[in-house]
Amino acid sequence: MLATVVSLLVFDCDAGKANPYLGGELSDGGNQFTAAASAVGYLYQARLALLLCIPHVNSGAEVEVSIERLDDISFEKDGTAFELLQTKHHIDRVASLSNASPDLWKTIRIWAEAAKDDPSLPSRAKLALVTTAAASPESAAALLRPPGAYPTGAKRNPKSANEILTEVAQTSANEALAPAFAAFLALAEPMRSALLSAVEVLDNQPLVAELDDKLELALRLVAPVGKAAAAREALEGWWWPRVCAALVKSPSEPIPIGLVEAKLDDIRDALKRDALVADFEHAEPGEAEYAEYDGFRFVHQLHVIGLGGNRLRFAKRDFYRAFAQRSKWTREHVVLDEEVEQFEQRLLEEWEPRFEAMCDVHGSTPPGEPTLKQDGQALYQWVENDARFPFRSLTARFLNVGSYHILANDLRVGWHRDYVSICAEEK
Repeated sequence: MLATVVSLLVFDCDAGKANPYLGGELSDGGNQFTAAASAVGYLYQARLALLLCIPHVNSGAEVEVSIERLDDISFEKDGTAFELLQTKHHIDRVASLSNASPDLWKTIRIWAEAAKDDPSLPSRAKLALVTTAAASPESAAALLRPPGAYPTGAKRNPKSANEILTEVAQTSANEALAPAFAAFLALAEPMRSALLSAVEVLDNQPLVAELDDKLELALRLVAPVGKAAAAREALEGWWWPRVCAALVKSPSEPIPIGLVEAKLDDIRDALKRDALVADFEHAEPGEAEYAEYDGFRFVHQLHVIGLGGNRLRFAKRDFYRAFAQRSKWTREHVVLDEEVEQFEQRLLEEWEPRFEAMCDVHGSTPPGEPTLKQDGQALYQWVENDARFPFRSLTARFLNVGSYHILANDLRVGWHRDYVSICAEEK
């Protein structure tokens, strides 16, 4: 049977989410009635859970993550929790982790009582205290940092940490921490040593608003160069509604890591060099834009063939969407100028034989004949309904139709046989 591994992490970002296990206080700068500190704590909890999901995705583990289910955050496999995390968040960074730190001792109390109930705990679990506070130099907390966290000459020393904490527990007169001292001293000496050997203190950790960099670093294998922020935003945009849906269930519903993995696959595909995101596919111009376009040549071209009403409004909308989308891609260097030119050349070459065929039919038709308008409308109807050519990997109606209007505005394409002479003087 796979051994259960339990990781208990207490997060102290020095700013206040009440934790019934730690006896934490809401800390918000003095206002005891505000919910801001508590809200920040829960936001941190959800962002941290997402960050901790990514290593499980990378390892291919088939597990589930829960928030406020078995603990603040928990990871489960086959219905059994193998990683439990407690979080505690404070808004400012004034806290320090000294030998008599309440945060340190309240955390030790939890672990000491858990080890008393289950003596196997220290041998099968890593117990981590993650805090934005700094461990005081040469303090017990400083001696319990992970092996790779020490500067040259310093090293991890759980034995010395045990001696320091035992002395504090035996001599301190702090009545508020007396239950924590008692819980620690209630353990036999070998068990205290084993407990602290399993403890790691990760200090100077980022606050909730600083997790952006951590998430983007974790996503470096998913996102192409320069697009880690876009990957994080897309992942968090999906994550928050998923967390809310899980939390409204009673009890809170676990989220399969497989769903996170599937979303990361979607994001990876969307951010590939060949993939384009249509940000303006459903954008709606304002009435000012609709009115302004009345003076544009692509609108005049449509008037010439007798187009009006909603179809004219749709044409203005497509022009707006295509122009805004192409401008954004170019501004953000998502596409190259040559790609835009190649796409427009494709549109021109698809239009040219159809336009010339219409001109051949009306080679001797006098100007002003109604049939010129009718056949112009038929040519434009082909653009509305059938002209769908890919721009790299994206084939979108608004981009094709709107780009034809951009070309029509420059008189590079037209719908009426005599569009050049009729519209040449228009701006």
